[in-house]
Amino acid sequence: MKILVDCAGARIGGAKRLLNEFDLYLRDRQLPQLRAIGRDHVLTAPWLLRRECPGERYDRSLALNNVSFMVAGRERRVLIHGPQHFLRLEEVRSLGLRISPAVHAQAPVVWSALRRTDHIFVPSTSMAERVLRIVPGVRDRVVVAFNPVTPPDPALLRARADERRERAADARTVDFLCPIIITPHKLMTRRLRVGLAALDILAGPPHHIDATITATAQAAQIDDPAVANHPRLRLIGEHPAATVIDMMVRCDAIFFPAELESFGYPMAEGRMMGVPVVALDNLHNREIAGPALVGYERETVEEIAAALHAALDADVKPDQDNLFGRGPYFDLLLGEGAAS
Repeated sequence: MKILVDCAGARIGGAKRLLNEFDLYLRDRQLPQLRAIGRDHVLTAPWLLRRECPGERYDRSLALNNVSFMVAGRERRVLIHGPQHFLRLEEVRSLGLRISPAVHAQAPVVWSALRRTDHIFVPSTSMAERVLRIVPGVRDRVVVAFNPVTPPDPALLRARADERRERAADARTVDFLCPIIITPHKLMTRRLRVGLAALDILAGPPHHIDATITATAQAAQIDDPAVANHPRLRLIGEHPAATVIDMMVRCDAIFFPAELESFGYPMAEGRMMGVPVVALDNLHNREIAGPALVGYERETVEEIAAALHAALDADVKPDQDNLFGRGPYFDLLLGEGAAS
C-alpha cells in the first residue's frame, strides 16, 4: 500500500502540534511505503498544483491541511481543521476584515475538493457540523477523530500535584497560562482585556489574589497598548511545543478564551495533564476539555473572574481514557493496509 501524505502548512499552533505527533508516530512505525511531502512548505496554490504530480502512482493520499488531493491517490483522504473556511454568516459579519480575503477565496476550493474525497476526518463534533452545513452531500464520509495528544512525563504530573497541594501556603503570584497563537480572527485583544479586568476583581476584597496572565504573544500582536502594557499581563512570545507543555504543567490553570476553534490543543492537553481549563461553557469546549473545563456562560468580567477563582480550587485529575491516543488516530487516518 503506497501512501502519499501532504504536511504543508504546519508551521505554528495546532497544525504544528499535529505534525509533531505524526513524526512521533512515524518514529514508532515501520512504514516504508509512506512518503510524506510538504514539510516547511507554505500551503499555496502553486504547491497544491505541484503536489498533484508526485512522480509516481499512489494507492492512497492523505492531506493533513484542509485541502484534499484532487488527482493523486486512487483513494483520497483529508483532515479538515480550518473553521475559517466554514464560517457561519453571523461570524463573517462580526469578524469582517479580520478574516483575510484570501481565506474567502480559498473556501470554495476546499469545498470542491471535499466533494471528490473518499474519507473526511474532523477533530470535533462542532467541526463536523460546520463541514456538513456547507457540503451536506459528504455526510457518510465524515468521521470525528480527536487530535492526538501525547501525555507528559508522569514525573512532571506528580510534581504538579505536589505544587498544587503546597499552593495554599505559598505567597507566590498565581499564574494563568494563555497558550494561544494570536491571529486577527481570534479577537484576543478584547478577550485579554476582559480577562485582565477579571484579575483586577480577584486582586480586591474578599479574595486578595495576586494573579497574572502569561500569554504566548508579543506586544505588537495586541491592538490596544493599555492591554499590552497591563501590569498583570506577561507576554513571553511564541515557544516550542515542549516548552509550552512544561508551562502548562506548572501553571495554576489554562485560560483559553478563544471561540473559533476546530479542536483547541491547550484544552485537550489540560485534560490529559489534570490542569483546569477556564473557557466558555459550550458543547465544543465540553467535548474537548471534558472534566478539566471550568466554564463561564458569558464573556463578562464577573463570570470570568468567578471561573478563574473556581479553577484555583478545582481538583482535576489527569484523564486516563486515552481519547487522544496517537497510534489509533494515525492508524485511522492512514487506513487499513498502511503497514503492508
